[in-house]
Amino acid sequence: MADDDTLFELFAESCLDQLRGIESAILDLESARPDELGPKVASIFRAAHTIKGDAGAIGATRLASLAHSVESALDAVRQGRLGVAPAMIGELLGVFDVIKAMAEDVRNDAQRDISPHIARIEALLAPSVSSASSDASSRTSPPDDAPPDSLAAPEDSDDPLAPKKNSPGDDDRIRKLAIPARELDILVDRVGELGIAQARLAGLALRRNDAELRNVAEEVERLSALLRDQVLGLRMLPIKVSFPKYRRLVRDACHSLGKDAELVMAGENTELDKAVIEQLNTPCIHLLRNAVDHGIEPPDVREHLGKPRRGTITLSARQEGSDVVIAVADDGGGIDAAKLWQKALAEGRVTADAPFDPAAALDLIFLPGLSTAETVGAVSGRGVGMDAVREGISALRGRIEVQSAPGVGSTFTLRLPVSLAIIDCLEVHCAGEAYYLHLDYVEECLELPPAVVLTNGRGVMEHRNVAMPLLSLRHFFELETDEAACPHVVTVRRENGRAGIVVDAVIGRKQAVLKHLGRALGKVDGVLGGTVTEAGDMALVLDVPGLLQCALLTAQAKKTSEKYHAPRAHR
Repeated sequence: MADDDTLFELFAESCLDQLRGIESAILDLESARPDELGPKVASIFRAAHTIKGDAGAIGATRLASLAHSVESALDAVRQGRLGVAPAMIGELLGVFDVIKAMAEDVRNDAQRDISPHIARIEALLAPSVSSASSDASSRTSPPDDAPPDSLAAPEDSDDPLAPKKNSPGDDDRIRKLAIPARELDILVDRVGELGIAQARLAGLALRRNDAELRNVAEEVERLSALLRDQVLGLRMLPIKVSFPKYRRLVRDACHSLGKDAELVMAGENTELDKAVIEQLNTPCIHLLRNAVDHGIEPPDVREHLGKPRRGTITLSARQEGSDVVIAVADDGGGIDAAKLWQKALAEGRVTADAPFDPAAALDLIFLPGLSTAETVGAVSGRGVGMDAVREGISALRGRIEVQSAPGVGSTFTLRLPVSLAIIDCLEVHCAGEAYYLHLDYVEECLELPPAVVLTNGRGVMEHRNVAMPLLSLRHFFELETDEAACPHVVTVRRENGRAGIVVDAVIGRKQAVLKHLGRALGKVDGVLGGTVTEAGDMALVLDVPGLLQCALLTAQAKKTSEKYHAPRAHR
């Protein structure tokens, strides 16, 4: 059985390789010019043909039959007997979804009922020329007792798309090895731990003042840095690996809502850590669905407004320094900030005496349960989702911004770190404990002025002629209450300015290998995870925005509680 398992895994890997990009190729048929149609159909035909042959070779006769029926439909298109219509595109997308599912679970091939799918494909072939139809019907799926090899095209076949031996593609498969993602993650962790060990070695050489040991430590540092960059590069993937499926998402949403929109993609070769790409899927799906549902107007409305009947949704990516910026934009109706503000006022989400602020009003869309949609549809309208989008982006140590103009459209901008595995941090100490602050948020380090007094771990100091709020890390983590004799302030960026985090000492810049806290602790407010220090101890890596937000909410809750429980004066 072990050999069978290996065979099935190799087959699934081969099929998924053939299916990579198949959705994009099918969707391209809708907009292909007549001179482009042939090559595009041929590429899809080749994938179906290869899957048919491979499935037949391992005895997956039902999968082979389904791939064979797809071949028949594509052959009819290639010969001009069948046109490329929306129904055809939809059926091809659906049947390749089934083929993918069957390839991933090929062990249960015999239990699959493929008759409905083959029937729909045969219905597509019905309008073809009668002679061709009879020829297609004669090429039905082989009986279950047919030898598996009979499904694969012979090497001397006259079909120009049958695979040949010793093809360049075979050489590519030999030169490229597939590494399981889990093994790659473990390798990244090991490289990170090697960096920590190297830092300990450098510290030991410095303390012992040993020139020979210091030379060895410097060489180990150079090699570990090269190895770290090489290994992290293995986890970097172009974002285009996830972009193609969004075209189908927009197409299906438009079909469901009676809209007409085109998805334009740019910057598809921008690279991101594979872990970021995986977790980015859900936020992007929600933003694209919202763009179709809430952004793009119906074709007749757009025409009345002087816009093209077909809307445009843009999904773009670019790199800015150590961040990747992803933007989802549409040329739809935009967000009515005033209406959103009034809805929030009516629900008590905004204080009645607060002045109207367009930027703050747009930010209200991230409040859970707040929606200006008049009805609840199949795609959106319940006021849920945007808060989950922000939470998901925050979990990736990123942030999301929104810009919108009524009648012009909206743009949601996501800023994310390129990699999640190893991050640059500032090491600080409080009550003898080490803490790591994400360096992307750190601006500068100062000494706390003697005149500044902290009350319950909070205070204010003047910084560059602006009042800056302060938060004591000792107080937040309920360590010893007395501050150090000469505390320091680390100024950090926040959404609406700066804040200061008061610590005992600033040690310096370090690299942290981020470790999750585990299921027992779960998510802790203000904490990204843990890491191992140069001394071999564990330290917390802090989520700077989450830390400030948690401290603010705690202070507000305490103030409300004190007001509610304050003793009333007796008359």
